[in-house]
Amino acid sequence: MKDGLLLMLFGFFLKMVIADRAAILVNFVFENYEAYEGIEIAIAAFFFAIQIYGDFAGYSTIAIGSAWVMGFRLMANFNHPYFALNIQDFWRRWHISLSTWFRDYVYIPLGGSRCSKLKKYRNIAIVFLTSGLWHGANWTYVVWGALHGFYQIIGDILKPFRNKIETLLKVNTQCFSYRLFNIIITFILVDFAWIFFRAPDINTAITMIQQMF
Repeated sequence: MKDGLLLMLFGFFLKMVIADRAAILVNFVFENYEAYEGIEIAIAAFFFAIQIYGDFAGYSTIAIGSAWVMGFRLMANFNHPYFALNIQDFWRRWHISLSTWFRDYVYIPLGGSRCSKLKKYRNIAIVFLTSGLWHGANWTYVVWGALHGFYQIIGDILKPFRNKIETLLKVNTQCFSYRLFNIIITFILVDFAWIFFRAPDINTAITMIQQMF
């Protein structure tokens, strides 16, 4: 019971102290985006990444802690997702219960990766478009899901080329700087997609991105 209550306390901290505080800045900028330049919008997008993690991880942790109090053990739902080395790694760490469900009940029944490259990419696209719709019946969520599917497909296509470049340049893929570079790039891609997730409509998201650049 003590461990469960402590876990719930940490979940409330993520939700009420981290997410709800970040939301103040995020909501203000997203609701008045026309008055801001690129750097302010970029900062708001960064804080939304923090906010949504605090929200999702917070209520998941509260649920896991409350289950512990009653004697049940639930699976961990987040595993430091913003330290992911690539988009595929991100989805192994983010909202694990949801991504596992989509893998087991959508991706694998469609054929998974045990098929031609074209069908594999089709399966990835279907999974992420469906994931977008799962979050809400809005085109912004569809675009968010489509972006993550696009990231994975492009990453898979470019992987052989990237491996050849790394071998040619004798890149140490286990060194800290290489891993940090991949973490930063992955976070930027994820955070870019979050703009569509948070924006009320496609036009707003596109306008905000234009102002950022």
